[in-house]
Parts: sequence; C-alpha cells; structure tokens
Amino acid sequence: MLSGVERRTQIKEQLLAAQKPLSANFFAGQFKVSRQTIVGDIALLRASGEAITAAFNGYLYRNEQAVFTGKIVCKHTPSEAETELRLVVANGGQVLDVTVAHELYGELTGQLNLTNNQEITRFMHNYRTKQAHLLSELTAGVHLHTISCADAAQFNVIKAKLADAGILYSAD
Repeated sequence: MLSGVERRTQIKEQLLAAQKPLSANFFAGQFKVSRQTIVGDIALLRASGEAITAAFNGYLYRNEQAVFTGKIVCKHTPSEAETELRLVVANGGQVLDVTVAHELYGELTGQLNLTNNQEITRFMHNYRTKQAHLLSELTAGVHLHTISCADAAQFNVIKAKLADAGILYSAD
C-alpha cells in the first residue's frame, strides 16, 4: 500500500498526463482507498498550489494552452443551454465555469471545464437524467461564463456567434 505522499504524487502525475477529467472514484479504485481519502488528497494538492480544478465529471489540471480568458454574460432558457455551450466550443472556446448573482448568497459559481462536444453531451445527459437545475434558473436565465480561447479575436468571434443566436445578454 502506498503512503499518502506517494499516492498524491501518482495522482498529480496522472492528472498532468490525462486528456480528460479523472474522478475520485477512479483513483479510489486504483489505490484501494475510499473516495473521501482521494478528495482529501486532492484538497491537499490544491492547498500546496497545484493547479487542479474540479469539474462535474472529475478533476483535471487547468489548461494553460489557452492564452486568453474572458467573461461573457448570457441569458437563455434551460432548453437553450446546450446550444450555448456548443456554440462556444465550436468556435474555439472552452467553458470554464458558470456564475450567477444570487440575491441572498452573492456570487455562486459552478465549475464546468467543458472543452469538447463529448463533454457537453455528457454534461447535458447528467442534467437531464438527474433532473437537476441549472444555476441560471435561479436568475431568470442571466448568468456569466468564463471562457478561455486562443486570443481576444477568437473571444470576439464567440461573442458574435452567441449574439447571433440571441443568447449573449444585452441590457437593451
């Protein structure tokens, strides 16, 4: 059995090499420890400065290849969520998170880290089968996304595509 330090080293190495998020259950099975032990290991790695982020489907290292990050404000119905996400990804972006301004709690942010259509399909499947609610449902559809992409020009293309679809929020 590995020590905690050895296990965390292996978790870090696997996350760095991974092409997709890896779940706590995946690591728990591999190292024959509880899921909660892995969650604690991830917390210790993050506290030590590792750039690990939690997504809906596991843990991953933040993508440092995208050099531009910006925020967009969107408004849409739940039935338009998939269209919104696919427009961002189809135009070279990654949807890092979603944030709403809650009247009681202030800003609430959910990590998404959606980088391709397969991840969007999985996210939407989870949304539908779990009968969950989108954060944007708390704010009549208004929400922010942090988007990463190659550069500001690409970000503007993404914004234009969302505007064309009637999803980019405008105060008009």
